[in-house]
Amino acid sequence: MKRIILAILLAITLAVIIGSIAYYNGPGYVVFSFAEYTVETSFIFMLGFIAISFFVFYYVIRVLTSLLNLPAYMGRKHQQRQVERSKNSLVKGLIEMSEGRFEQAEKMFLKQLDHSGTALLNYLMAARAAQQQGEYERRDEYLRQAHETTPSADIAIGLTQAELQLSHKQFEQALATLNHLSSVSPKHKYVKRLLARSYQQLEDWENLGAIMDELHKLKALDEKHYAQLELETFTGMLRNSIEAVDGDKTEAIWKKLPKHLKSKPELILMYSTYLHNRSKGSEAEVLLRNYLSHQWDPEMAYLYSELQTDEPKRQLESAETWLHNQPRNALLVMILGKLCMKCELWGKAKSYFETSIAIKPIAEAYLKLAQLLEEKMEEHDEAQEIFQQGLMVAVNEQIVTGSLSLKTSSSRKKRPQLKVIQ
Repeated sequence: MKRIILAILLAITLAVIIGSIAYYNGPGYVVFSFAEYTVETSFIFMLGFIAISFFVFYYVIRVLTSLLNLPAYMGRKHQQRQVERSKNSLVKGLIEMSEGRFEQAEKMFLKQLDHSGTALLNYLMAARAAQQQGEYERRDEYLRQAHETTPSADIAIGLTQAELQLSHKQFEQALATLNHLSSVSPKHKYVKRLLARSYQQLEDWENLGAIMDELHKLKALDEKHYAQLELETFTGMLRNSIEAVDGDKTEAIWKKLPKHLKSKPELILMYSTYLHNRSKGSEAEVLLRNYLSHQWDPEMAYLYSELQTDEPKRQLESAETWLHNQPRNALLVMILGKLCMKCELWGKAKSYFETSIAIKPIAEAYLKLAQLLEEKMEEHDEAQEIFQQGLMVAVNEQIVTGSLSLKTSSSRKKRPQLKVIQ
């Protein structure tokens, strides 16, 4: 349209110029002679004829050119319509996917696929739709076709495959996929995160521990989740080595633990129990004492009373300092009685056991007091009476524990079961 307007303006301009020349200088004349023919006309007419002929010739050439290019033009228009339809199919497929109609979504992703400029995306989304329908073989076929379509998108295809495998709990297959991706892109944060998840699900704490430094350096996890995973990893490593009765490995793992993890109560308790079972009570005593001096933990305190060390009096002295902050703690008082027995302080032990029972009856306190009276103080009648009292307390404790277990189990039966839909 702009070109036509410019042509009209140009024609008007030429006409004005020619008219002005003719007005002031006369029309003039031009003679054309060819063979026996002679043509005479005014100069003004000749200029107008030439101008009109030029425009006619120009637009004739334009029309002929357009006619020659018409097939190619129609082809481009057809291709554009197909591309537009393929884009619409992708959008409709995404809508169906979001609304949970996975079968329809899969069909839409595959529609007009031959003319799509986003074949990779279509195949990846079709694989996800097939996954939601439980069609895992079809899912893998779509991923294979996606790789054939765009071999350079190895990371994107591999990550999609790994995510779907993890979702289907195919942890070993996901691990193989992610190990390949890790070799292709060693510093890819999301690859490392999924790799850590695979190791975690497989409880492969050794290999997970080997990539913890990389996870931290790459900041693949936020600080909170990294701290949780780090604690779970080293706890698993320590537990596995203890269960495998591999003492050298257990102690090596403890030495390599980051300093901040050596203050975690679950790890201290686990390693101290290991040392106690390996008759290394003195080493366990140091760990437990250092923790209990700052924070109370009943399990650690009880284990502390069970340790066999070369300095039981030092154990007793340390434990008595804890009493200042909690003088009415029946368990702690009983522990002090047990430590007094190790130090052969029979009278002091008896006093602690009796105080513990007065604060709160504990079956073990009765048992230890009865053993003390029977074996060390030769007060047999009183020992038998304490035995009987302790037996009643033990029975009551068992009844309470059993009733709580029954209540818990019955509440679990009544609780509605939730089904996780992937």
